[in-house]
Parts: sequence; structure tokens; C-alpha cells
Amino acid sequence: MSQDQDIALEEQFAQKRMSKQTFLRLMAYLRPYKRQFVLNLAFTTFATASSLLGPKFIQVGIDRFLTDFTSAEAALSGILMVSVIYLVNLFAGWFLSVAQVKTSIAIGQGAMNDLRKAVFAHIQSLSLNFFDRTRQGRIISRADSDINSLDQVLTWGANQLLSSGLTLLGACAILLQYEWRLCLAVSSVLPILAVATRIFQVRVLRAYRRLVEQGSRVTSALAENVSGVRVVQAFSREDLNLERFREINSEYAERFTEAARIFHVYIPLIPMLSGVGTAIILGYGGHLAMRHEITVGELAAFIIYLGMFFGPIQTMGDLYNSVLSAAASSERIFQLLETRPQVIDLPSAGPLPRIEGRVRFENVSFRYETTPDDKWILHRVSFEILPGQMVALVGSTGSGKTTIASLLARFYEPQSGRILIDGLDLMSTTIGSLRSQIGIVTQENFLFSGSIMENLKFGRPSATDEEVLEAAQMLGTHEMILGLKEGYQTEVSERGGNLSAGERQLISFTRAMVARPRILILDEATSAVDSQTESVIQNALEKLFEKRTSFVIAHRLSTVRYADQILVLKDGEIVESGSHEELLAKKGRYSELHEEFVRQ
Repeated sequence: MSQDQDIALEEQFAQKRMSKQTFLRLMAYLRPYKRQFVLNLAFTTFATASSLLGPKFIQVGIDRFLTDFTSAEAALSGILMVSVIYLVNLFAGWFLSVAQVKTSIAIGQGAMNDLRKAVFAHIQSLSLNFFDRTRQGRIISRADSDINSLDQVLTWGANQLLSSGLTLLGACAILLQYEWRLCLAVSSVLPILAVATRIFQVRVLRAYRRLVEQGSRVTSALAENVSGVRVVQAFSREDLNLERFREINSEYAERFTEAARIFHVYIPLIPMLSGVGTAIILGYGGHLAMRHEITVGELAAFIIYLGMFFGPIQTMGDLYNSVLSAAASSERIFQLLETRPQVIDLPSAGPLPRIEGRVRFENVSFRYETTPDDKWILHRVSFEILPGQMVALVGSTGSGKTTIASLLARFYEPQSGRILIDGLDLMSTTIGSLRSQIGIVTQENFLFSGSIMENLKFGRPSATDEEVLEAAQMLGTHEMILGLKEGYQTEVSERGGNLSAGERQLISFTRAMVARPRILILDEATSAVDSQTESVIQNALEKLFEKRTSFVIAHRLSTVRYADQILVLKDGEIVESGSHEELLAKKGRYSELHEEFVRQ
């Protein structure tokens, strides 16, 4: 998928308000926390009721004990009693608010954690064709920033909405109870608020759409440069790439500023209108109080309730902005979760028994989704490998060598033809039972963060330390590992950056040995090491190849000359096959490749 297509999708999602379907699907992640959710709403309701009672106590204290009393002693006693009741209500509200916050955090973070695990698990289940066409930055953004943007809605959304709604309705009801003429006077500012809110919604939606679009570009640029940092430094592109990123980031800052400006022009408008309403109340309400049509306590309470009326409106404005962000993020997250793996187990698939290693390709044709329609990577490829044989795949770049290995491991599925192991069609077996019996060592020799021991057990976590040591000793890598700072407990930095290429490769071979595969695939596994290290690796390979079917893909023909069978590929077809000596005698394509290798 191109960057323009990515950005088009971002814009499409950012334009949407949260649909009912998306809302219900998002709320489904709150279902496991239903009891806590109900408890949270109860805490919120009682905490809101407590806050609504506060001004009423103030009114009673003023009217009964400060402005209308028969004796100073009785007034003092009464005001102290009201103060105690006010404090009890205040502490009760504080306790309820603390309980509300604790349950809100537990619910929201629990739901986000579940969603993050679901996204992570789904990403791991997707077929390689998804990663071929999707930018790394976009995938990371779904699992990271998009889920984080749901925090406000999932954690605080329900109780903020309930609290604001109850406060707004309660304040309105109490204000009307006090004096309808004051309510009518204050309502003169509401049309201004309604118009401002509508303008805000339209403008902030447009600004947020532009912000999300540019944010996607920033994420993609970061991911691309981090992944390709070696190439950047190799070609001295640091300054040029920095300038390019500065332009993208500057535009993001401008769009963020635009959205923030709109938001922060609207939000201060609410307290300003609240202040205007307060001024109206002081003027008109003071006039009514002087005429004894309302009491001083009622006027004081009215002013406090007026602030409680405008406060929820501001909170709802903040919540609306969070909902816009959550709507766009939810759409993108669920679009990822709806992406189905291309390679899946058929309903009739069964586990693959322990295999002997007979491999057969029958008229297999394949092309990647990203290649032109008329470009076949493999075209009607057929061959058979006997159990325990070592077969080498040779040919120029793009001839289809790695594709054969990928099809054998069912990373992809052919458009036509079939692949059999021990006479069983791979389509009739489960993916897990197949891959558990295949070991792969690639040129990248990817290691994960953790100890050397953890990496060696990666393919078979149930392996004991003794089995790992036995495999390392058998391959001749035991001494190399002991020579590291902390031996088998040496921590591996990200992508194995604290180890040399040769050390990473030897650990990768040992990892494959510990996994005990029945079929072994080496995809350019020695191309990144020097000749001296390669000779050490060759000794390890002899042990790896014993009693298992092996596929070796290599440009260095010295690695494959002892293969039982060599398949020579050109333009997606097998043009020659045979042993090293037989192919040299034919003076064909393999002989040409061998001569090129010798000249190097």
C-alpha cells in the first residue's frame, strides 16, 4: 500500500464521528469489567449528588443563621452545625470521588490492555503479504498511539458524561426552583454558546482531520529512518533526511497549533459566558433581593449553581474532542483487526504427524500481490526431495529461491499447484503443526531482547538448559557463548546489536538445532559472515543437516557444492538439477554461476 493510500485512509477515518457500530464494538472491551463499571456509575452518581447539595447548605446557613436570626448565640450554634454538615458532605463527596477515580482507572486501563493484547495477537497472526504492503510505521501506530488515544474515553468518558449530565440537569432544576426570572435572564447567553459550539465542532473536526493526516506522515518518516539507519549513515544522508523530517514535523506543528488555537478559543469562551451570566445575576438578582423577592442565601446559591451549570458544558467540550480522536483511532484499530490472514487453516485441516521429510512440489505457480499481474515469481515448478537429503537452491536475485522456502513454510500460498510433505498436501494440515517441524535460519539472523539462553529456546520454550548446552556443544558454539561477558545469561540488546554478525549467526544456528526441526531451511544464512567464520559455520551445518531434509539458499556456491541435489532457478523456473559435478559437466547455467563465483 502506498503512502498516499495510507494517508487517504487516515483522512477517511478522521472525518468520521463515532458510528453506533464502532461505539458498541469499543464498549465490548468494557464488558469484562461490568460489575466495576456499574459500581463506578454508582460512585459517580452519589459524588455528583454530594456536590449538588453543597450550595444548598450554604443557602440555609446564610438565610437561617446569618441574615435572619433571633439571638447571636443561636445563630452561632446553627452556623456551626451547618458547617459540620457541610464538611461531612464534603468528605463524603471526596471519598466517593476517590473510589470513582480508582474504579475508572481499573476499568479503562484494563480495557486498553485487553485491546492492546488483541491487536498484538492479531498482528502476529497476519500473513506476510500484509507486511509486504503495509508500512511499518502505520502498524506500530495502530498498536501504540491509536490505543493510547482511547484513554480519555475508556477511562473517564462514562463517568464524565454521567457526572456532567447529572450536574447540568440538577443545576437547571434547582435554578428553576429558586427563581424562573433569573433563569430567563441567564438564558440570554445560551444562543451565543450554541452558535459558538456549532462553529467549534465543524472547525475542530476539519483541523483534527488535517492533524491526523500529518501525524501519519511523521510516524512513517520516523519508522522508515529508524529501520534504515544503516543505509542513511552509509550514504551520509543524515542532514538531508533531517531537513526532510524538519519539513514534515514543522507542518505537523502548524496543524497542531491550528487545532489547539480553535480549541483554546472556544474553551475560554465558556467561563467568559459564565462570568457574563454571573454579572446578570448580581445585577438583576441583587435587585430582586433588595425587594425581598428572593433571599440573600438564594442569590448566593444561585451564583454557585450557575457556575455548576457552565462547568459541565466545558467538560463536555473536552470530552467531545476526545471522542473525535477516539472515533478516528477506533476505526483504524478495528480496520486492522478486521484484516484477515491470507494463509489460514481450512476447516478440514488436521495436525501434521511427525514427518520423515519427503517434499514434493507439483506444478507450483506463485506471484506476490505487489508484483504486476503478468509477473510470475514461480511458474509451474515441480521437484521432489527425499527424506534426509540436502537440496541447494541457486540462481540470480529474483529467480524464486526464497519464494520456494516461503511456500514450503506456508508463509504464502501458491495460486496454482500443490506442495506435499510425506504425501500430505500442506493445505490439509494445520499451520502450527507444520511450522513446529520446520527450522529457518535467515540472513537477517534476528535475535530478540533477553538472554542468550532465552533466544536459544525461542523455537522450543520447553527445552531444558541441558538440551541447549548439548546442542551448542554439538554445533561447536558452546565455547563462543562462554566467551561472552555472562555466557548463556548475556543480555542481547535490541536486534542483537551487542554481538558480531558471526556470533549472531552461530546463535541462530544453535537456536534452530534446539528446536529439533524435521526440515531445515537456510536462506542466505552465511552471506553476512566472513570466510573464516563461514568455515566454523560449515562444521555446525554438518551437524544440523544430519537426519533431516535441508534446503540451502546461497550465493556462495562453496556452501552448496556438497548438496545431494542442486536446483538451478532462472526467471521462476527450474532450468537445471543435479549434483555439483553433474551440473558442471552440463556446461549450463550452473556452470556459468560457478565461473562467476570463482572469478570473485
